[in-house]
Amino acid sequence: MFENPILSIKYLAGGVEKTAATSTDDLTVKQEFKNGVFDLRIDTKTPITVKEISLTEKYDFKENALFFGNGFQSWTDTKEYSVSDKMRDIGIVGKDMSKFQFWQRLMGMGGASLLKRQAPTPIGPIYVHAGDYGFAKYDTKRTGYFHSISYTYIRNGGDYTLVGSLNERTGYTVIYADMNVGTLTVEKDLEGIVIDGSYHVFSLFTANGSYDGVFDAYFGKIGAKPRTGDYLKGYTSWYNYYSNIKEEIILRDLDAIAAAAPEINTFQIDDGYQTAVGDWLSIDPKKFPNGMKVIADAVHKKGLNAGIWLAPFAAQLNSKVLKEHPDWFIKNPDGSNRVIGHNWGGFCGINPYNKEARAHIKGVFDVVLNQWGYDLVKLDFLYAAGAVPVENKTRAECMYDAMEFIRSCVGGKKILGCGVPMLPCVNQVEYMRIGADMGLSWSQALYGMVTDREDVNTRNAIHNGINRRHLNKRVFLNDPDVFLLRDYNIRLSFSKRKLLAKLIKLTGGVLFTSDDLSRYGDEQKACLKYMLSDTDITIQDVTFKSNIYTVSYTENGEKQVLQFNLKNGAVSEGITCR
Repeated sequence: MFENPILSIKYLAGGVEKTAATSTDDLTVKQEFKNGVFDLRIDTKTPITVKEISLTEKYDFKENALFFGNGFQSWTDTKEYSVSDKMRDIGIVGKDMSKFQFWQRLMGMGGASLLKRQAPTPIGPIYVHAGDYGFAKYDTKRTGYFHSISYTYIRNGGDYTLVGSLNERTGYTVIYADMNVGTLTVEKDLEGIVIDGSYHVFSLFTANGSYDGVFDAYFGKIGAKPRTGDYLKGYTSWYNYYSNIKEEIILRDLDAIAAAAPEINTFQIDDGYQTAVGDWLSIDPKKFPNGMKVIADAVHKKGLNAGIWLAPFAAQLNSKVLKEHPDWFIKNPDGSNRVIGHNWGGFCGINPYNKEARAHIKGVFDVVLNQWGYDLVKLDFLYAAGAVPVENKTRAECMYDAMEFIRSCVGGKKILGCGVPMLPCVNQVEYMRIGADMGLSWSQALYGMVTDREDVNTRNAIHNGINRRHLNKRVFLNDPDVFLLRDYNIRLSFSKRKLLAKLIKLTGGVLFTSDDLSRYGDEQKACLKYMLSDTDITIQDVTFKSNIYTVSYTENGEKQVLQFNLKNGAVSEGITCR
């Protein structure tokens, strides 16, 4: 595959738009296919701005072939597609900002008037896209037309053909399948940069074989090695209280979970302790009057590791850091601050190359990790650092540099990454969220039906957990999100809660709950004991047809099958949470 693809380059040179399929007076194309790897470099003779560069090859999609669509970041829906499927896009809300502002007001997230009232500096157009909508092509009217970020595979029964990028740092690789026409097209996101000299555009690896075989080969080729094999077992505050946490609640739940099982090893405080997103060292005095070091000390006294949530590249519009240091943030072309996302009424993103901002972030981590004493940081909304190309660097290069910087700040403490593309986190994080936030109900919320692929969605979280299982223990330990067994403050039947728990056990290495364990009954305690037990689980095969997932696996050497309906959560075969 890709031994002799059709090359197309659209670029600007000297203010003139040009096209090329080979070397020109402006650039030299160098192609090589060797040992299953296709490499393409361009050497420019004059500075050029690439508008589009692609490789296209004919591909014979078999009748029942499936195309794997890897989503852009943690939350983006990720699954296998057949020729009769369609891929979702940003939705009607994302396409129309007036609708977005209406939904903001309706959902209590603020709107246009709120943005104007809170803005400490000029705020430009809302940029709400947490996904790849700014550079990937969508056509929701066509069946059989899909794309995948960084790597993909085409599946024919038990045979897999993988195509994966070996040089994502130079720009995100988007792999398109047009299953009706019979083509594979690979493009590179080079928006925002001027190439003056040599540039390594593509390095595409191909492999054929079994599911595990092709992923062993691919991630071995890029040098991925898990930083830890230690599972996280314990608690996070988010999925019960969300941002409505306080010292009393946290210490109460700490007492309950520490007494529940000796297997518990981690207790994490999520969003809600700070006065504003971005002002990490400004602790809400009403919620946490004794500060956050007291909480870490209490966790340690229980013999557990202490974790805490931050979004190091994000700052909401009313934050002190944005008001006092507007020059640290990513800009629009007119110099106004770019709004990167809609959470918290809108937030801006820190430029990962701003020296003063980097020093500030490093100082925050020094306090959190060394003065307060936290052992784990859950780092969220990390995509903000690479949402917009800056400093003549692609989005991908911004993201890679940001993750390397974060790793240097955290040092030997542990990172749970979230809201971030997968490959820039290779060898940088111990744990990784690989799916959307879990909802407190099975069905998708109304808001999620009209917005993007990254919205809170229990069923998409299941899709991602199953379809990104190849990352677990091969690249990092997966976080498929929490299991919830409580009977209150939740709209899931106990059978669905047990199914979700089982799927998390099957696909992840982060086993967190947000429940007050002092309120558990006997059946919930038994399920908790199973979830925290050390078991040898390996998925052998997965099929998905007509909303039915069939997962074949071994557990402690015993062959098992779990079959369930994704649409309604009904289990037709197998054992869920014991």
